[in-house]
Amino acid sequence: MAPFHRERGGLIGYSEVGTNGRTRPTAAMEMSPAIWSRLPDDLLDRILALLPLHSLLSLRSTCKRFRSLLLSPSFISQLKSNSQRPTAYFLLSHPQFSHSFLPLYDSAVDSWRKLPISISTSSSFQLLSSSSGLLCFSISHPCSSFSSLLVYNLVTLSSKIIASPNKSSCPAILISYPSPSPHGYKIYLPSSSSASFFLYNSDCSSWTRFPLLEPLLALTNTHQDPVFFNDFLYFTTPEPFSVVGFDLNAGKWGTEVAPDLPPELAFVRLVSSDEGKRLFLVGGVGRDGISRSLKVWEMVGTEHCRWEEVGRLPEMMCRKFVSVCYHNYSHVYCLWHQGILCVCCTTWPEVLFYNLGRGTWHWLPKCPLLQEKWSCGFRWFSFAPDLYAMV
Repeated sequence: MAPFHRERGGLIGYSEVGTNGRTRPTAAMEMSPAIWSRLPDDLLDRILALLPLHSLLSLRSTCKRFRSLLLSPSFISQLKSNSQRPTAYFLLSHPQFSHSFLPLYDSAVDSWRKLPISISTSSSFQLLSSSSGLLCFSISHPCSSFSSLLVYNLVTLSSKIIASPNKSSCPAILISYPSPSPHGYKIYLPSSSSASFFLYNSDCSSWTRFPLLEPLLALTNTHQDPVFFNDFLYFTTPEPFSVVGFDLNAGKWGTEVAPDLPPELAFVRLVSSDEGKRLFLVGGVGRDGISRSLKVWEMVGTEHCRWEEVGRLPEMMCRKFVSVCYHNYSHVYCLWHQGILCVCCTTWPEVLFYNLGRGTWHWLPKCPLLQEKWSCGFRWFSFAPDLYAMV
């Protein structure tokens, strides 16, 4: 069964990987060049502006003119008037993949594609985070103790290298949300040597250091990435579990930003929606650090907030999940993917996801590009092309 409802569409022109692991060309309809050659440029632009953004992404590689359209203010203004919610795709990263592409799962046609990545650097790089059409890579320089971050927009092919304030590589979290106009981003980066963290603001192109809250000083919960919700960065503390928040506007911590967590939790993860307006809690319920069930809650209410259960993993699927993790939940992380809440594990090549609209659970199948001997290092990301994400 396909994990998503099939629709027509997809990234036309990319190579497609079938279930047997072999690459096959994507089918495309041909049209006589004489028809296009007779159309005035302004009419052709109006036609192209009606296409979905992921189709424009494919057309970009066909000629210089199509590529320049995505940088044209007049063409972008036409796209705004015909704006559609962009299709989101799954990206998979693994240390043994070639740096020339990333595997991409297109749920619209239930197939895997190779997404070309062209980063002009001789240093090694690794995908760390994805948010609102932007990708954030770490770049390791062999002749320097400092690393750098690269923020990259796949649609406009624009990029920016940002010097890291850390001497060693740390996982960076990109924070950016879609907007009908050009918008920037923030980067969360834990400090490698002190009880603090750094926050980068693209509006002023600078880093600011902030102190960590007392329960987080030991940095024993680094596998839980912070999430953005209501202008706060939300964190979970080590046991006894709780939720704390950092006010990005005021630059200070708050310990009463969320209600008390449900009882008997073996592990907890926070997930926010793609616009940072909904906050979810994914938790394993059990005793002595062993999960017997997996549940999903959403924080609801305004003045008197509470955690409301919105999903529970069926027993048979929970047995598989527990067998995958071996009760070592430090490998578990979660992400949001257009109305779908995903539970992933760095040691397992499949994704467990919960469709909130339908109330159903599924496993996203293994990528055919993966080799059988690859047993760890799997990192999944949600990617939605965005023209207005500025680097």
